[in-house]
Amino acid sequence: MVTAYLLFVVAALLLILLVALIWRFWKNFAQVSPEEEELERSIASLNDSQANRVSDQQIARQMDAETGWQIMVRRGQRDSRRPRRPRQ
Repeated sequence: MVTAYLLFVVAALLLILLVALIWRFWKNFAQVSPEEEELERSIASLNDSQANRVSDQQIARQMDAETGWQIMVRRGQRDSRRPRRPRQ
């Protein structure tokens, strides 16, 4: 009977040790520095810009709200000048 309890305690300790080791490994693996986070954000932003086919020159410089608004207005004016094809 004592052997069964002793075996249970040893198995429980081994299980707890295994969980603790996995927890420490995952904590070290998942920990990200602020510099790495900023780098990942900038790469994601560049990927989004490339996916939307923005020119490299626009990607390289940060755009303020006023510049973005002017670009939207110009594109809207350009589209309105173009003659529309009649529907068939």
